[in-house]
Order: sequence, then structure tokens, then C-alpha cells
Amino acid sequence: MMRCLHGKGQNSTRLLANANDVSLLLIGLIMVYSASEAWASYRFDDSFFFLKRQLFFAGLGVAAMLFIMRIDYWTWRTWSKVLLIICFILLVIVLIPGVGLVRGGARSWLGVGAFSIQPSEFMKMAMIAFLASYLSRNQKKIVSFKKGLLPSLSLVMLAFGMIMLQPDLGTGAVMVGTCIVMIFISGARVSHFMWLGLIGVAGFVALIASAPYRIKRITSFLDPWSDPLGSGFQIIQSLYAIGPGGFGAKV
Repeated sequence: MMRCLHGKGQNSTRLLANANDVSLLLIGLIMVYSASEAWASYRFDDSFFFLKRQLFFAGLGVAAMLFIMRIDYWTWRTWSKVLLIICFILLVIVLIPGVGLVRGGARSWLGVGAFSIQPSEFMKMAMIAFLASYLSRNQKKIVSFKKGLLPSLSLVMLAFGMIMLQPDLGTGAVMVGTCIVMIFISGARVSHFMWLGLIGVAGFVALIASAPYRIKRITSFLDPWSDPLGSGFQIIQSLYAIGPGGFGAKV
């Protein structure tokens, strides 16, 4: 009886998670069409150009999701070290001139044309899987700075440093933030995090200050009217879209 109820509970949770995933996917498709309709019509004479392209990749993503859902999660623990090593190798390969593709000022893609992958995105998943496995096997050591916390953070920061060589601060920050939460929940001491937090904030500020385009993103957010046709354009348009007639208004 209990086993049956447990199975039903798992199925209900899975169905709810799938419904959330589908909802987010549909919202994303709507936003892609809304944001690209005018430009696609002007540039390609097809207002659905970017929507159709997004639908294709969304289909690939759904197929991958359905395939991965059938893999027992213990498998990820078994292969987490191998996956992490592969992702580190890919992060090295992507930095090789002529091999890694440069897009948006960052050398962070591998592939040909539209069919390309971003190794840093796979590194996020591999690092989470490996760190979860490591922390579950070394939970008693995590209270020690040298034996538990330092090895974990050193590995995470090594991956972060390689991602920053591309550079890709957004992806690296998401990975580091997720891993820090995992380490904290596993039982690391708050006192250790206090000092590391101060160092981390100082380092994050230094990374932002070291690149003019990152500073420009912050200043354009605080004062988009200082560059209305450049860095502040999107923020100003979002204000126009909401201001005249609510969220459903079209500019």
C-alpha cells in the first residue's frame, strides 16, 4: 500500500515538473516571436523565421529531456567524474584560436554554423553532478576548511577561471552561486563563508570593473537615457511597452 502511494506521489511530482517545463517552453516561444516578429519580417521577409528556428531547437531539447528522464539518477553519480573531465577538456579546446567560435565577443562555442554547443553550459551540469557526489561521500569533512571546503571551492574556481578566459561572467557566476549553495547546505561552517563571501564580493566587483562593457551594462540600467539608442535602448523600450497600456501593449 505504502509503495503504491509512494509511486503515485512520484508520478504526480513528475507530471507537475513536466507541466512547468512545458509552460516555460511555451512562454519562451511566445517571447521569441514577440521580440523578433518585426525584424524577421524586415530581414527575411518571414515574420516566423526566428520562431521556426526556435521551435526546431525546442524540439531537440524536448527529445533530449525525454531521453535523459529515463536515465536513473544514480548513473550520473557513477559517471560524474568522467563527465567533469570531458567538460574540462572541452573548455580547453574552445579557447584554441580557429577552433572555438567567437560570438558576442566571447570565444565560448564549438561547432559549425547554427549547430554548435557551449561547453560552459555542460560544465555547469557536470560540476553540479560531481559536487553532489563528492559532498555526499565526504559530508563529515566539509566542516574542515582544508579537507572539505578548500578542495571543493578550488575545483569550482578552476572551472570558473577557465570560463572567464572566454570570457563568460554570467555562466560562471551561475555555476559558482549554485555550487556555493550546495556546499553550504551540505554542512559547511558559516564562519568560513563569511570570510569567503567578502573575498568573493571584492573579486566580483573587480571583474566587473575590469571590463568596460560590464560597467556600461550597470550604468545603462541605472540611467538608460544616457545612451537611448545604444546600451539603454532595450530598457527604454520595455518602459514604453509597459507604460502606455500595460503588459499586453504593443509598441
